[in-house]
Amino acid sequence: MEQKHIFIIKPNTQSPKIEAMINSLMKGYDYEIKYTKYSRHATEIAKSYQKYNHRIYAVGGDGIVHEIVQGLIGSDNELVIIPAGTGNDFMRTIANTNDPYELLEMSLHLKAQPIDLIKANDIYCINVFCCAFDSDIANNVHNYRRIKYLPKALQYANVLVRRMSKYRLYPTTLYQNEKKIYEGSLIVGAFCNGKYFGGGFKIGKNANIQDGLIDINLVSSLKKRSIPYYLFLLFTGQLEKGKLYYHNKLKVLDIKTNQDVNIDGERYSKGCYHLEIVKNSLKVVLYK
Repeated sequence: MEQKHIFIIKPNTQSPKIEAMINSLMKGYDYEIKYTKYSRHATEIAKSYQKYNHRIYAVGGDGIVHEIVQGLIGSDNELVIIPAGTGNDFMRTIANTNDPYELLEMSLHLKAQPIDLIKANDIYCINVFCCAFDSDIANNVHNYRRIKYLPKALQYANVLVRRMSKYRLYPTTLYQNEKKIYEGSLIVGAFCNGKYFGGGFKIGKNANIQDGLIDINLVSSLKKRSIPYYLFLLFTGQLEKGKLYYHNKLKVLDIKTNQDVNIDGERYSKGCYHLEIVKNSLKVVLYK
């Protein structure tokens, strides 16, 4: 069967413009446009094509990418990401532009390549799994009124500063092969496949979506007087300069946390998570 192009779009004010772009560029191709109607609908749509070898386009932000990934696992379908949301962190790892027209046009001439995913229990993570203050910010950023014209990264920074006084430190324990490797409170707990989160912060600068490893970035709890310094390091992508920073790369580890976690920008409940890298588990069009 000839490969079809399936566009899955979360409706927003940009949808008419995006649909017009697709109709213009896809002339001569066999394609369909599907709009999501409720939470997790994108997963259901992607799963409905499990038996095929199509190109599935995630048109939106990190949330719809995350949903579609859950529906693609185990299929021969290829993922193409067209950024059209408020947060497009994974795109920063695979492309040098976020222009939807340019990327769609480019994707039609590119082959999909296999990439790794992080499996967290039964959830697949394409970008970043967070379990500390970074997850608190990601889980609450939409609860604060967006400041007009402020870039996404600065929206995140604004919420970070505002929630600092409210944040409660939660104990976190990490295990490798049932051996405890960390126990205590964390201010940063980022387990990365992709490099960016929070609208452009390069938290996983050593992450590689094809190296078969989880890139682990931790900062233990710190005194209030040290907070501005570590915020500066976070904003400038230099966390490794802090004495409380810990970095490692592992294929498998277990996490126990009493705080809700965040996976690819989506909130999940607290508890125990078994993280393992799943090598070459998804075919994705990479733009760089």
